[in-house]
Amino acid sequence: MNLSIFWKFLILYSLTNCAKSVSKDPGCFVEFQSDSYKNKSFFLASHFGKYQTLLDSVNADSDGKLIFKNRKKYVSGIYMLLNNSKEIEFEFLMDDVQQFKIEPNTKTPAKTKIYNSQQNIDFKDFTLFLESKRSQIKLLQESIETSANQKEKFGFQNKIKLVEKEIEKYKQNYSLSHSNTLTLLFKLTQPIDDFSSVAKNQKLRTKKDSVLYLKNNYFKGIDFKDSRLLRNPFLEQKLSTYFNVFVPKTVDSITEEITRILDQANFPESETFKYISLRFMDIYITPKQMGHDRIFLNLYNTYFKNQTYEWLPLTQKELFDSKARLLENNQIGSKAKELFMNSMDNNPLYLYDLSADYIVLVFWDPTCGHCQTEIPRINRLHKNEWKNFNHSIYAVNINKEAKTEWEKFISTHHLNSWNHVSPASEVRGNYSQMDVDYQTLYNIEQTPVFYLLDKNKIIIGKDIDPQEYLKLMK
Repeated sequence: MNLSIFWKFLILYSLTNCAKSVSKDPGCFVEFQSDSYKNKSFFLASHFGKYQTLLDSVNADSDGKLIFKNRKKYVSGIYMLLNNSKEIEFEFLMDDVQQFKIEPNTKTPAKTKIYNSQQNIDFKDFTLFLESKRSQIKLLQESIETSANQKEKFGFQNKIKLVEKEIEKYKQNYSLSHSNTLTLLFKLTQPIDDFSSVAKNQKLRTKKDSVLYLKNNYFKGIDFKDSRLLRNPFLEQKLSTYFNVFVPKTVDSITEEITRILDQANFPESETFKYISLRFMDIYITPKQMGHDRIFLNLYNTYFKNQTYEWLPLTQKELFDSKARLLENNQIGSKAKELFMNSMDNNPLYLYDLSADYIVLVFWDPTCGHCQTEIPRINRLHKNEWKNFNHSIYAVNINKEAKTEWEKFISTHHLNSWNHVSPASEVRGNYSQMDVDYQTLYNIEQTPVFYLLDKNKIIIGKDIDPQEYLKLMK
């Protein structure tokens, strides 16, 4: 089951229920009017992290007036007025009061009229300022591309930096005198190399000092309990940049940083905890880097194994539980579990019977189309690239019913130097069901699956192309 599908459903479900909640506060009453809106349908939409979700729909009257009403206020942030084709007609801030009117002018944005919302006036002013500065930057970039003079190029680059400083100065000046949603958006979009708050007596003598300062101040002024963090498109990039730039790519470092953020966000009914926890679970349930599925396990054990949340559907919890069972016994650096298998002549040949510096562990099915391509390739690696290393191949045929196909494939592709086995029908000894459940122990949900073990049966390679095993052996 795909985690992201559940996640999207969860977001839509939670926001829909939030919108229907009853409250004693004045609620939301937001009006738009434009001649171009007459008798047309519109939607109110919100950001939710990297997603966008529909919250309400209305029809404009014959005067082009449309009103979004809700008994409870929405969480402040950047919201969107969408047309019937789900295209953005207008972006605005859902402010703290949420009792305002906007008359958009798409042809001349500066002529847009805003009533009873200073934050939206400020938002409009900044948007116009930003667009003008971006136009300047675009012209300077074009000059760099067309200029053949290196000195001129350098001058244009310096001018771009000056314009970028003007943008950041605008944000800083506004933030000094305001503490509203627009200020939060400015904090989320601060450049990564922001040294503006360095004290006059503070010395950053080395590159390490500078990087540490930037890391420690990257989330300054951001409260991870604040649900407004999700009502804009900037949080996702903010998190990605932090982990890409400042966090070492080790399991322990990544786990520590995620845990620090989640602990700050974790309180009953926290939307930011819900979003950020599921975001990282989604990333590390099928990570890009070998061994990083341990991060999923770490987060699962800390936040989901023994805890329940009203917002987490049972199917989602069961998915986490199932995946954790499939991963907990085959982590990089852990000892491989014994495999109780029989050889092709039906005699016991267990994994721990093998003695070699490296063991390539293969789980396959002779009737699997992908296996029929991959297994001969593994044999070529075995004969050509791995030949200078003391290694053995322990190949487990998981399809006991395909004995004829199994024997024929081995003969046809000259795999006689491998150790071929299939699950034993009976295992004698004091073993539990889990001890012999090799499919769970080794996360066999499809075939083929490969592992590389060292001489002590420690797992040193998995979830990567066996072509990479030579590097690990070396």
